[in-house]
Amino acid sequence: MAEFPTPRASVADRARRAARLTLSAAVRATAAPLRAIARTGRADTEPRWAEATWLWQPGWGRGTHDRLYRRPDPYRIGASTYEQQKYGTVMDALTGRRFARTLEVGCGEGDLSVRLAGHTDVLLGVDISAAAVERAAARVPAGTFVRRTLPHEMPDGTFDLIVCTDVLYYWEPVTFRVGTAALLDRLRPGGMLLAYHYRGDFGQAGTADRVHDELRAAARARGLDVEVHTHRDGVGPGAAGARFDVVAAPLPAPVRPVHGVPAPRRPEVAGPAPVPRT
Repeated sequence: MAEFPTPRASVADRARRAARLTLSAAVRATAAPLRAIARTGRADTEPRWAEATWLWQPGWGRGTHDRLYRRPDPYRIGASTYEQQKYGTVMDALTGRRFARTLEVGCGEGDLSVRLAGHTDVLLGVDISAAAVERAAARVPAGTFVRRTLPHEMPDGTFDLIVCTDVLYYWEPVTFRVGTAALLDRLRPGGMLLAYHYRGDFGQAGTADRVHDELRAAARARGLDVEVHTHRDGVGPGAAGARFDVVAAPLPAPVRPVHGVPAPRRPEVAGPAPVPRT
């Protein structure tokens, strides 16, 4: 996650911000019991709340991202050494590979999408911000970009490649468990899921360590392989580091012929009966 400075606010801006904070405090107080359930992440809460916990991502929901993207490139990705290094790591993992259908979760304005487009026949980018996907669509005409709130609005179909960079730690525990299951279940045989997350704390719902530990556990529980598992030390703001994992869905085992078993005999078909001579 790139750092960016906050411009000096005017008196009117400060007044509007104070009003928003007052309203936000009231909303947080009203929703506190629901958020407590969402954060608990207990298995017995999941059946009841799985379809709704996506609403309870305090501080990092749709409204926050819409405000961030009022101006282009709010994270100053082009000037961020961390972001460029992150994209380089992701693309190195795709060297020599081409995919039929790719899903990029949290595509933002298409900074990584530009690179992914050269490795896939179909690219679908989703983001919670309408302004972000509009800019991504203008930047990467070959891709399809839509505003969605995942995992509630998970795209249909399956994918050969799913890319999640600095996005999954915005989900509360139950939301994360539901969303991770939905993503892993959409991997085609032979497909890959790439996850890369900054390990620092900036007020997000989860942490990179929790995201990657639970992702690996969920993948292995489904019989998927964790092909890459690395800690990247000293990168990102404050040199907090990052986690990078590549999950792969194995191809079905080929059917091998069984030797030593005789081939089945073809049934004999009787010819026409001879016509008796008179």
